[in-house]
Amino acid sequence: MLRSRAAPIADVTLPSDAVPLRRVFWQGALTNALNPKVALFFLAFLPQFIDAGAPGQAWALVVLGTLFNIGGTGINLVVALAASRVAQGMAARSRGGRIGSWFQRAAGALFIGLGVKLALSSR
Repeated sequence: MLRSRAAPIADVTLPSDAVPLRRVFWQGALTNALNPKVALFFLAFLPQFIDAGAPGQAWALVVLGTLFNIGGTGINLVVALAASRVAQGMAARSRGGRIGSWFQRAAGALFIGLGVKLALSSR
């Protein structure tokens, strides 16, 4: 990564057989919903906020889970839109791929630094 030349960001294109964004979204949502770690998180975290003696505990769990998912989806959409804007801005300002090369070299240096830290760690 330190020595290779990066392609200019503006030259990166999607393949002609790209998957529609709607399908990508629903595939990610289904993967997240069927992830057992997510179910364990909700079963361990959300009951703390439900009164043990209250009626309708199952509905309270559903409501809290739904609110968590709506909030998480909103945050992830904002992050995705912001990342898209940043990428578009970088592509517009990139001169011959210099910004992409800088990021690639910085990532390479970071990997080397993490490898050295891991090699020198006592455990």
